[in-house]
Amino acid sequence: MSDATARPLDPPPGGRLLDAQASFGRTRDDVRGFYGMLGESDAMRVVFHAVDRLAPHARATLITGAAGTGKSLLAGVAHRLGPCRGGAQVRLLGADDASEREQLREAARGSRTAVTCFVPELADLSPDRQAELVRALTATADLPAGEGLHVVAATSRHTPTELASGRLRADLYFRLAVVHYHLPGLELRRDDIALLAPALLRDACRRLKTLDRTLASAALRVLEEQPWTGHVRELANVLLRAAALADDAVIGAQTIREACGPVIEHTTPLRGERKGHGLAPSDRARVEAALAAASGNKSAAAAHLGVSRRAFYRLLERLEA
Repeated sequence: MSDATARPLDPPPGGRLLDAQASFGRTRDDVRGFYGMLGESDAMRVVFHAVDRLAPHARATLITGAAGTGKSLLAGVAHRLGPCRGGAQVRLLGADDASEREQLREAARGSRTAVTCFVPELADLSPDRQAELVRALTATADLPAGEGLHVVAATSRHTPTELASGRLRADLYFRLAVVHYHLPGLELRRDDIALLAPALLRDACRRLKTLDRTLASAALRVLEEQPWTGHVRELANVLLRAAALADDAVIGAQTIREACGPVIEHTTPLRGERKGHGLAPSDRARVEAALAAASGNKSAAAAHLGVSRRAFYRLLERLEA
């Protein structure tokens, strides 16, 4: 989103929001974009619009997407805009933690105390913990928004596969997926790299306590040509290494190549090949699975992937490349 449409950070009506070391991470005042999330691509505009409209009313939210796409950050935004944003927060990690169990038992007894439970990886929950979460969600389902248990769960797993294998309870999935956001991989939002890279580089310089550095245009082109199988997290790591490696205020293409490392560098497509570069196997499988689940309906498949129709048609063109 542009500077003109950057959203302000409203203070919570009561209570507190946890800081960067707590469950939802930091939503920073000095980062433009949608509550600290950057993206101007069609795919991210779809996500931002959905969160803006749905989060204030959501008791249960499911966030899907590959590892490194920013699910925890989106969870923080969903909570910040949600009806329970002034209440307590708890992480449900799946371990046999007494405090976690007590929170779920209180919710299952119909407690009206506002609590938001963040599940960083749904696949980590044992069958017993999944059952407890189902009971808690069932008991609080009819309470007004802003009272009782609210859940924001994330997963990087392929949910149809998890459901088919029995590792994920169907009743839990359908209770959580009342509101479902899917974060696209960086492969599907390459137009955002030019926006993300400078911001991530500034963060890297702050972490390293060095003077701010900038990217040469050739360095940015190298970044735009990388496959980014680790998505935004991988991009952030590369820029952190580049900031540490750089001797000059302007980071050049060679420094970026060194920061990317030999494995990624060897798989980099040539500039002249980028247009015809096909999808990665994982993305190809996701597109094909979405089409199959939607019985060939391209609009429904695009909605399932969380991208616009135009972006989905571009994916189909690359699928045939």
